[in-house]
Amino acid sequence: MAEPSRLCLVLERVSEEVHEPEFVATLPLVGFEAFVTGSRVFGWVRLDADRLTDMLNAHEELQLANVLVEHLGGGATVTADEAIVRRGELIAVRAGNPRGDAGRREPTLTHPVIIESGPYLVAGHLHAAPGVDPMTRMRGRGPMVPLTGAWIAYRPGGDDLRDRVGTIIVNQELATRIELVTEQELAEARQSPLAIFG
Repeated sequence: MAEPSRLCLVLERVSEEVHEPEFVATLPLVGFEAFVTGSRVFGWVRLDADRLTDMLNAHEELQLANVLVEHLGGGATVTADEAIVRRGELIAVRAGNPRGDAGRREPTLTHPVIIESGPYLVAGHLHAAPGVDPMTRMRGRGPMVPLTGAWIAYRPGGDDLRDRVGTIIVNQELATRIELVTEQELAEARQSPLAIFG
């Protein structure tokens, strides 16, 4: 049986502050925040591909070094030298700047969507080319799909994570509900995410 492909990420716990005048970073430093059931893993990572989505879809496991884990719902924050997270356990990843290569972007329309996955509610905009059904486009991609202008809420805490707006990459294989909505419904969900959970 073949070994699963593994992506090795070394997380840095603070953003880059270099004081050496001749220092030049070889790879961009991006914020990395991964959500699994009950906790999040975060830090900064050097991006060695055009898009974080492509990196995640290409590997079945993440080997994370220098890990900071926050247990949601009032738990403690702990550190670890190393952790392995399978993509099948990864509910969502918040992607920081910089954005992917502008030359690879295609004209798209945005579609408001709400996704329920385990204890999380993720909402934002799904992109699809004009004339393409957004749900068909989503199913035709890899398991990890990016949403822009997105936010994430955690069921027990409701208000804890709603300010984390940006690009959130969602594991569609773990979603229990994916629903296209109107912009008004998206705005209402942001105001009261726990009402959406039911």
